[in-house]
Amino acid sequence: MPRSPHWRAPLVAMLAAAIAAGSAYAITKLDPGKAYEQSLAAQSKPLFGFGHPLAGFATGSTDAPGAAAVEAAAGLKVQVASAKVGEDADMIALWPNDSNPAFAFICNEIDSTTAANLGKPTVQRVDLATGDVTDLITGTTSCDPIHRTAWGTLVFGEENGAVGRTYEIIDPMSLQGTPIITVDHTAGTTSDPAHVAVLKALGQLSFEGIVLLPDGTTYYSDELRPSNGKPGGGMYKFVPTTPFAGGGAITSLDQSPLRAGSVFVLRLGLRNGGTDFGQGSNTGAGKWVALATPANPTTFNLAATALAAGGYTGFYRPEDIDQDPLAWADGRVRFCWNNTGNDAQDNWGETLCLEDAPTAASGFPTGRRPVVEPFVIGNPQLRMPDNLDFQPGTGILYVLMDATTTAEGGTTNDSVWACLPDGADLDVLSDGCVRVLNSLDGVGEWSGIEFLGDGKSFLINHQHRTQDGRAVPETTDMLWVSGLALP
Repeated sequence: MPRSPHWRAPLVAMLAAAIAAGSAYAITKLDPGKAYEQSLAAQSKPLFGFGHPLAGFATGSTDAPGAAAVEAAAGLKVQVASAKVGEDADMIALWPNDSNPAFAFICNEIDSTTAANLGKPTVQRVDLATGDVTDLITGTTSCDPIHRTAWGTLVFGEENGAVGRTYEIIDPMSLQGTPIITVDHTAGTTSDPAHVAVLKALGQLSFEGIVLLPDGTTYYSDELRPSNGKPGGGMYKFVPTTPFAGGGAITSLDQSPLRAGSVFVLRLGLRNGGTDFGQGSNTGAGKWVALATPANPTTFNLAATALAAGGYTGFYRPEDIDQDPLAWADGRVRFCWNNTGNDAQDNWGETLCLEDAPTAASGFPTGRRPVVEPFVIGNPQLRMPDNLDFQPGTGILYVLMDATTTAEGGTTNDSVWACLPDGADLDVLSDGCVRVLNSLDGVGEWSGIEFLGDGKSFLINHQHRTQDGRAVPETTDMLWVSGLALP
């Protein structure tokens, strides 16, 4: 959706006034960057669809539940959708669709293989009308991403180092939680293979960001940090042997396009025959490099396989990924993800975007030429970005922080930011970000944002609230944020 250019007017007027005055003092005192930030805040309603954004971080902590533990931008309404989800409720998948969801499926990011958590649920179904929760699956370690597919299933994954797996659920509304389905992570099996299957062909890594195209082509990343000169987390692409051709939901997991295919890893740097990849070559054009699938994909360590294949481009802990819906509507494959960084070491993190453009040139496996560009550069305010989601119809990207509370020499709680798409200016970056939500709980963390189809409201988890002595143990606040208008 195009935005009106009138938002630049205040900044232009200020600059013109200073120049016309001919005052060296006025020019040296003028801070164009600050003036621009003030202009964004002043025009938040036409630019972002809500009232005045929050001016800064919240500090301190509170035991208050629900909306009482949240500070929101003007005009936004915060309500509790459920206070019964797991203690580390993370990503959210709406069901049966984004437009009129009746249920939400969530990943609970705990290790249910330990003695303390044995049998605890790691996948749950939330009734959005009542807030009631049904426990469905256990046995996973750090269940993090969960997504609905075009062929009527759910895919979820584990943020579990080099041995994390992905799984697929068919007919998820038929699962009643009695008995709860158990996953055997090591063996790569489940107690109900007719309804829950291990996706061995996608390989093993620390899963968080996943984008599933309608034909089953899948992009995903490894939440790995660099170590002793080795690259951090890579970006991977799965191309199904039998793409999904449409025509309604599948009736058997054997029909899933994710059961078999080829895996590729991203390698940026095309100069000199593609040899200038490695540390320092983290943006620009590149190619997908094919990885050999082992005869027994039950053990398929993607990072080790990619290193053995000659290396790959690594990032600092890639997190959530979301597909750009406006680009998709324009026939383009573009998605953005967060590299969370480490704010305690002044590595603020960043948001990067990849466009996988078709090409007929030789030497490009999958027939695509990927290009990565920066979109949001982290800073002491917007730092350690984690989950993210595009607001439908606008191109505005919502970014959730997972910051170190005591970084920058103080106590600063997590925030949610809204970042404009890039306009017609000279750079390729977001045209600016404003603060939408603050956690008033010093140990609270935002996770799992998911917009409804009309773009006017979203679900989000306020995680880790149990650490503040909640009256009901092992719960997180799943919140419903509404009151947005499409700018």
